[in-house]
This record gives sequence, C-alpha cells and structure tokens, in this order.
Amino acid sequence: MYGMLRMMKRSLLVCFIFSMLLVSACSQQSVGDETVLVDNGNAITNTVTITNFVFDPQELVVDVGASVLWKHNDNAAHTLVSQGLFKSEVMSRGDEFRFTFSEKGEYPYYCSIHPSMTGKIIVR
Repeated sequence: MYGMLRMMKRSLLVCFIFSMLLVSACSQQSVGDETVLVDNGNAITNTVTITNFVFDPQELVVDVGASVLWKHNDNAAHTLVSQGLFKSEVMSRGDEFRFTFSEKGEYPYYCSIHPSMTGKIIVR
C-alpha cells in the first residue's frame, strides 16, 4: 500500500512539472510601456481601451509585426481611422478591432464620429 501511494505521488509530481513546462511556453515581456503575452518570443497583442471618449493609452509603442487590439468599453459608438492604413466599422460596447503593423513609423488615428478622440501607434 505504501509503495502504491509513493508511486501516485511521483506521478502527480511528474504531471505537475510537465504542466509547468507547457505553461512556460507562454510568458510575459514588456514592449514599450505595455506588458504583453508572448508565445515563443512572438508578441500576441497590445491593447488600447476605449473608455469615456478616450483611447487609453493615447500613445502606444510596439515592435514591427505586433498586433494592436482596441477594446470598446464605452457607451457611445466609435470608429478607428488611420488614413490610408485602416478603418473600422462603427463599434459598440464590447466590440474589438485588431490591426497588425508591418512597417516602422508613426501612425496617428482618430474616431471619425468624435474627431477630437485621437491616438498614435509608434512602430519601431
């Protein structure tokens, strides 16, 4: 009986160690001022939240190839427009919009419904 219990403990320990190795494939790192999830060294997303007629953060620095996710958390409808680069549909609370930046540069954007709402993505 003691031998069987000992074997079960070892099996649980092996399962735990294996699980930790799997989880370690996804980790966190800093990109600019944002902390993002990383999968084997590839940035998954940087997030901008839309709340109270403000993009937060208003300016976000990301690396080439990074995706930015805008999460609409406001009661008013909004859009995302970066001239010549992207234009979202009209977004309602709970909607999301994602764009992947493939070239270095500074990309200002705004809400076409509320033009005073502005933001900028800086790709390095």
